[in-house]
Amino acid sequence: MAITPHRVAVIQWPVKDVEKSLKWYQELLGVKLSFPYTPGDPAAWLCIGDVGFGLVQAEDIPRLQFTDSQGKLQSIVQLQVDEIQEVYRHLQNSGVAVSEMRYIEDGGYSFSFTDPDGNHVSLWGGWPSSDEERPE
Repeated sequence: MAITPHRVAVIQWPVKDVEKSLKWYQELLGVKLSFPYTPGDPAAWLCIGDVGFGLVQAEDIPRLQFTDSQGKLQSIVQLQVDEIQEVYRHLQNSGVAVSEMRYIEDGGYSFSFTDPDGNHVSLWGGWPSSDEERPE
C-alpha cells in the first residue's frame, strides 16, 4: 500500500508560557482559537487557514530556524498574509523587531521577526500580481 500524505494537518509549536504566547499570536497576528482555552491548560489550539497550530508548553524550546548554505537565517514556518505592507507597519508600530522587507522577483514580499520564545517566523504576502508595486 502506498501512503500519500495530502496536507499538513497540525504544527505543534513549543512555548514556555502558553498564555503569553496565545495573547501575542492573537493580538499581533489575529490568529483565532480552534478549541476553547482555559488558563493553565498545557496547550492552546489555534487555526491558521486549515492547519492546526498548537502552542504547546515545553521546558526546553528548540530554535525553529536554521542557517542556509549562504549564511542566511531561515524560518521553519512561513505564514501567508494579505496586505503584507500593512501587516509590516502594524508589527513595527506594535514594537515588534522586524527584518527588512524583502522582494524576490516573481516570488513576492516577505519579512521575518521573532515570537516571545525567540522562534524565527516569516510572513509572505503571496504571489505578486501583475499590478503590484515593485521596489525600484
